Amino acid sequence: MAITVCQCPVSTVLASIVTDINDCKVEVGQIQKAIFWRHGNHLDAVASAVSSAVWTVHLTATGDTKCVVTPFISIAIPPTEVREVGSGNEVRDGIPIQMGTLSAKAEGHIWQADSDIIRALKKLECEDLDVMFINENNQLVYDNQSSRVNGFRVNSLFISDKSMGSYTDGTKNMFHFYLAGGWSNYATLSAATTFLLDMVNS
Repeated sequence: MAITVCQCPVSTVLASIVTDINDCKVEVGQIQKAIFWRHGNHLDAVASAVSSAVWTVHLTATGDTKCVVTPFISIAIPPTEVREVGSGNEVRDGIPIQMGTLSAKAEGHIWQADSDIIRALKKLECEDLDVMFINENNQLVYDNQSSRVNGFRVNSLFISDKSMGSYTDGTKNMFHFYLAGGWSNYATLSAATTFLLDMVNS
């Protein structure tokens, strides 16, 4: 849960927000795969995010720099909610005090996955991970803080056992993890590629 950190004293002028009337719109679209690697890994150059050779190095690595890619997934990440305290006569004018931002629970499912894949995913529950996403347009969604390609910190990853046996609903595994408040402050979309959704583990 992120704590709201405000500058004190405040700056002499409000920071500009809109600087171009034709500013680029950002639409992530449907997330179809995820890439996990151990927390702290990053790519120094933004151009590396769209290099198949760079990702091949990480997919085939034998140490801490290895990344793993999921099968196709269905996932939804809701907006974060405020963390606040106080109500009624406890606080001035009955207005709660804002304390920060709650975590977002990212959750989804994987259709018809082989048990070998699910067992490998379950092993990730014991790891300290970052995650990046691949959208329907073959773009990477990553954290661009410090002008690098970083993942988003994963908390409490859980992979379920299979849901099965229904005539009207197929076989699937559910999963969820938490993203801390402020997780998307530096979220960035790469240029479209021709390879990201086709990546597999070595």
